[in-house]
Amino acid sequence: MKKLAIVALTFAASLAASDLSGIWNGKGGFEDAKYGAVPSTAQLTLVQAGSTVSGTLKIGNGPVIHISNGSVSGSQITFAAGGGGTAALTANGSQLSGKLTSSTGKILDVVFSKQ
Repeated sequence: MKKLAIVALTFAASLAASDLSGIWNGKGGFEDAKYGAVPSTAQLTLVQAGSTVSGTLKIGNGPVIHISNGSVSGSQITFAAGGGGTAALTANGSQLSGKLTSSTGKILDVVFSKQ
């Protein structure tokens, strides 16, 4: 019984540690065939409830974009952004990295650090 309690507490602690809620500041570059990576910044505000993620995204000086259909599975985070954009990110400690794809197909390779 004692071992079961220890396992349960360890599992609960690992779940609490994996909460991605908060403000994440990102740097990266848009993939461009002519110019290579064009530098850009982004800010991601996440609210996680279990395996569901919601929040907002702002790229550069652009408008705030609402996140929908967000989910977390292990270290993988996916969500829809605005009118057809998507994100596929991987959590690694205090960083999120991956690709944000706009509805027009522009891809931003980005690394976020928690604020």
